[in-house]
Amino acid sequence: MKKFILVLVGLFMANQIQAQAGISVSPGRLYYKLNSGASGSQYVSLTNPTDKELEVGVSFSDWEYEPSGNNKIVPANTLPTSCTDWIQILPSSYFVVKPGETKQVEVLFKVPAAANSSVPVHTGMIFFTQLNPGTATDQNGAAIQVTVRMGVKVYHSFIKENKVVVDFVDFTSYADDNKNKIIELKIENQGDLWTDGKVKWELFNNSTGKKSTLKESEFYTLPKDIRILKQQLPADLAKGNYTVSAILTYGENDLIKIAELEFSL
Repeated sequence: MKKFILVLVGLFMANQIQAQAGISVSPGRLYYKLNSGASGSQYVSLTNPTDKELEVGVSFSDWEYEPSGNNKIVPANTLPTSCTDWIQILPSSYFVVKPGETKQVEVLFKVPAAANSSVPVHTGMIFFTQLNPGTATDQNGAAIQVTVRMGVKVYHSFIKENKVVVDFVDFTSYADDNKNKIIELKIENQGDLWTDGKVKWELFNNSTGKKSTLKESEFYTLPKDIRILKQQLPADLAKGNYTVSAILTYGENDLIKIAELEFSL
């Protein structure tokens, strides 16, 4: 007799299993700029790549970023930034997507007249969950029932002149518990709008004049977020005096800031 294992595949793993038990959602983020009392609609496309009907249910959660950049999901209406009560899925929070079909779902966003405008950005998460599990097999040939849940992040800000500022908070180096040399950069979103960007790392050996680059870091932030970006230096890095430059680029206008740290090996 075949053994079935029920697996719930969450928001950040779903792309890996679409071929086995399908749901594909686009876009992954919705941005609304609306004042109190206003409303607006956007659309999410859900595609069923399988050969069976897909039953989909809709639910809501709150979310925020951890300092590492990971997402922390909490129940709806938990956070002071929550806007889950402002979201409505039309025509219904339950629907069926036929094999090979792409269905357009309307996401209606209504800002209450009494919305707290002192909160610069409100957020929420829409989860689209497959209610009829698909079947796949693992590497050992065992049958697995896979339920896919895809999340769409929702962002809201009021219409105004938004300040977009990301700045350096700290820049340090240290050895971790395994004696690896770590470079750690802390940045803060000091503005009042969601902001993403990247950090390019350049490593310069002051003793030999050799320059090298480290893997680029990406980040996403909400207002007041502290983001911690870490880089492990190569184990075979030669002894000497070094300068590492962190080149920060962020915002729609690609604003640039540079921080430097000197250390010795």
